[in-house]
Amino acid sequence: MTILVNGAGEPTPRILVAVPCGTSVDAYFAQDLALMFAYTTYVKPDMEVLSFFARGTYLPRARAALVNKAVEKNCTHILWLDTDMRFPKDTLLRLLSHGKHVVAANYSTRQAPIIPIAVDEEKRPIFESAELKEARSAPMGVMMTQIDVFLAMPKPYFAIGYAKAIDDYSPEDSFFCELARKHNYEIWIDGELSEQVRHVGTFEYEMGHARMTRDAAQPEES
Repeated sequence: MTILVNGAGEPTPRILVAVPCGTSVDAYFAQDLALMFAYTTYVKPDMEVLSFFARGTYLPRARAALVNKAVEKNCTHILWLDTDMRFPKDTLLRLLSHGKHVVAANYSTRQAPIIPIAVDEEKRPIFESAELKEARSAPMGVMMTQIDVFLAMPKPYFAIGYAKAIDDYSPEDSFFCELARKHNYEIWIDGELSEQVRHVGTFEYEMGHARMTRDAAQPEES
């Protein structure tokens, strides 16, 4: 992979903001995306940030096309954003600053039971986290990946999994995380950012709702 440098000869990232989507996007997502681009280019005017929308209904195919686009454009990183997410304007720079191969925001499901999507090594939902916490799997709705991860792994990077023991399916982001871990890449979540993103359904779900679900299920002390 070509190493990009700035005028001082220092390595500089080139980011592809990768958006798998249908034929339209939510207005609030578009607003947050515009604010993020404006803030990022204001703070880092010498950093190149590209964007590409992959339209389609099958997420593994759309995500694979976005990886191909990032490689084609000689990008160093991919910022994955799903169109049902809301996020602060410093999302790109915050995730990039960690210097991790894979780092994401944790967020809750948008239907009952309302629980966090990121899980720990024992496959338990991660309700609380420090600034950075390692996870077994994290959702890709707000995730930064270095392109080297994909260059080092075999295809397919994304697929819908199936667990025969419980007769259930797992999404393409879980498949990606497990594959990355098999190739010695750690999965991290940014705890502070996790409290600021929103997973938009019939209303905007947040991590606080997930903790309410957990606390309501715990027996009261006598």
